Amino acid sequence: MKYIFALSCILAFLGCKDGDRNKPQEGVPESYSYNYSGMMIQPILNYEVERAKDGTVTIAYCANSLEATVYKAPADLLEKIGEMVSKYKVYKLKRSYQPSMEILDGYGWHMFIAYENGYIGSGGSNAWPSEKDWQGVAAINKYIQDIIDAATEADIIEVRPLRR
Repeated sequence: MKYIFALSCILAFLGCKDGDRNKPQEGVPESYSYNYSGMMIQPILNYEVERAKDGTVTIAYCANSLEATVYKAPADLLEKIGEMVSKYKVYKLKRSYQPSMEILDGYGWHMFIAYENGYIGSGGSNAWPSEKDWQGVAAINKYIQDIIDAATEADIIEVRPLRR
C-alpha cells in the first residue's frame, strides 16, 4: 500500500499524462486509502481499506498515532465505496490541489482508490476541492468511521505500526 501511496503522490505532483483530472473507473475498487496530516510525524487521520486474497476486507485506522488498528470490515465495503464514488462523481476531483501562494506548513490530504485497471487519486497541500466536490470523500470517510465506531474488541484483528 505504501508503494501505491507514494506512486500516486508522484503522479499527482507531476500531473500525469492525462492532465489534472481523474477518469471514471470500471468495476469494484480493490482498495481505498485516505490520509490527513499536519506538520507532525503521525497523521491526524488515516484509513486503509483492502481486500485480502482470501476475500477478507479490513480497515486499518489510525488517528494521531503511529499505530494502526486493523478491523474486520463488512465483505461489501469496497462495493459500497464504489457506489459512493459513482453517486458523488469522486472521479471529478482534480489530482492535485495547491494554494495560489507557496505555503510550507499547514495541512495536507490524500485520497487514493485503486481499481483493477486504473485508479482515482487526489490530494492537496493547504488546499481542498469545493464543498460540493468534497462530498464524496466525506461520505466515504464517514461510512468507514461509522463501521469503526460500531466495532467491538472482537472485530480487532491487530494493532501494528502504521505503514508509510
